[in-house]
Amino acid sequence: MRLFILFIYIIANVSNNSRASLESFLPSNDVLLSDTTKSSDKSCSRPCKFNVRPRRCRYDFEIKPTFGEDDRPALTINGQTPGPPIHVCLHDIIVVKVKNKIPNQDITMHWHGIEQKGTPYMDGVPMITQCPISYGSVYEYSFAASSPGTFFYHADSVLHHSDGVYGTLIVDQPQPLEPHASLYDYDRSDEHTLIVGARFPELLTARLEDTSYVPPDGIIINRNEDYSKIFVIPGYGYRLRLINAIALECPLVIQAYRHAATVIATDGKPVQPVTTAAVKIYPGERMDVVIRADQESGGYWVRVSGEGLCKGLNTYAMLLYSGFNYTSMLLDGPDADTEFVLEDKEAISGQALHSSRDVPAVDNIKSIYLKIDRSHLRVKDDDIDFRYLSDAVPHKPFFPAALSLRDDVVQINGKNFLYPTAPYLLKRREVPQQTVCIVGEEENNKQPQCMLILNVNLNEVVELVLANEGHRSNDTYTFHMHGYGMQVVTTWQNPGNTPISKEDFHRLEREGLITRNVKNPPVKDTVVVPNKGVTIVRFTSTFGGSWLLECRSCSFSLPVAILINVPLSIPKLVTDSLPSCGSYKPADVLLN
Repeated sequence: MRLFILFIYIIANVSNNSRASLESFLPSNDVLLSDTTKSSDKSCSRPCKFNVRPRRCRYDFEIKPTFGEDDRPALTINGQTPGPPIHVCLHDIIVVKVKNKIPNQDITMHWHGIEQKGTPYMDGVPMITQCPISYGSVYEYSFAASSPGTFFYHADSVLHHSDGVYGTLIVDQPQPLEPHASLYDYDRSDEHTLIVGARFPELLTARLEDTSYVPPDGIIINRNEDYSKIFVIPGYGYRLRLINAIALECPLVIQAYRHAATVIATDGKPVQPVTTAAVKIYPGERMDVVIRADQESGGYWVRVSGEGLCKGLNTYAMLLYSGFNYTSMLLDGPDADTEFVLEDKEAISGQALHSSRDVPAVDNIKSIYLKIDRSHLRVKDDDIDFRYLSDAVPHKPFFPAALSLRDDVVQINGKNFLYPTAPYLLKRREVPQQTVCIVGEEENNKQPQCMLILNVNLNEVVELVLANEGHRSNDTYTFHMHGYGMQVVTTWQNPGNTPISKEDFHRLEREGLITRNVKNPPVKDTVVVPNKGVTIVRFTSTFGGSWLLECRSCSFSLPVAILINVPLSIPKLVTDSLPSCGSYKPADVLLN
């Protein structure tokens, strides 16, 4: 009866508003997500064709701690890290049943780059879009592969992600729809996707109350402890998909010896092709490149070099022409000193590219300045109260370890993000208002942590000035936007290498020293903000939801984020069909 009533509700909405659609109210149930194929047992990794109904692609993930062949501990999905690849066609329905077998810890899964249009409650952000998956519990994610491109999935927690919970997510479309199909002969995503992660000497999630920094001791391509292999046929061009799946501030420079790379997409969006000797990919970024096997037949090293917190760490893959015996390469190993010579300026990054399509001019832009910098905190017991205001929790202060043990943290507008006590998207009325602060009105909340919210109207054009002022640090920061792609109209760094302020920014704008590319900016979901510089992005709030803009690499413990809230009315029948949190009240440190 409940499902019948929900069906009538949807039909009524579609009838009353011709722009409404089923996806606007799509819950995760077997009626609305029924299989549309007669051969549902076939793999979803297949050539994508026109006029073929989408499939329902099921995956079962069991996440648990294990030891690898080298006795190194890791969190794995079905016994492996990275986890099983998800490879589907455009408009397929992806259904992932996640079982958490990590003792005494909660987890959620985020689908990095997937818009979740119509299914914002499947975005995988704990206490924002869903309740965390507790130990022994199962949560089923269901969402549409609504746009083609190179994506990946990972645990929303930086620590779980760093311990190994991540994997590839590729959405293909019929080849004639690919804008740069003429540049390559083969797109073998199953064999030619390189996802790069970091390795740590110990499980980070085994030391949650210790805020000391544990550096990675290695980077790894796919799940190979030795060398990943890319097999090619001489004379042909190949599309490679490159993914930086490191949660730390670890940019990667990727270069194939004696082979040029032509960049054709960044973060799943096509760009004007650019040929380069190397590419630079920041944490969470993806880049699609074409490499043509136009050199003398043989074997060539592909080097992945870490920067930032991964400086000094390298790993390699092997580009192997068919028929070549690569035994000697394995015996000799890569010669890093003589084979690779690269100036930093030769490495192309995603924000330096141009979209393959021009964008229309817009008016009435809502511009928001976000100050990003380190702050020195002086926390006193009588100054701050972090208790979670609920009858389920004793009425006494709770101090996150990171805040009480550290005196400097990265903040946005002087605040760290505080996760709510109830899922904000689904149970907004249950979130205490005293824990909320509005962007631009932060002074009304005296706590250093609050739920920092930017309220945006539907179909509003928003410009965010991400300003890394650099008064107290020399770091760059990488931000990821949930829900929307962003037009990157400006990336600017102070040539004088001196800190900037809001007043400096507006003065430089008036003097014409900071300009915007409003004609063909690249569209990205992950952007880097340079030290003592700004990155300006624009997006249009075309669909509702509660979307996090977060700096995942800024902190292991204290979140650095804002929540972009776009009006959305979710039917009660949908919210009632999703798992409830019960009396769950999280310690903030467990969610980052």
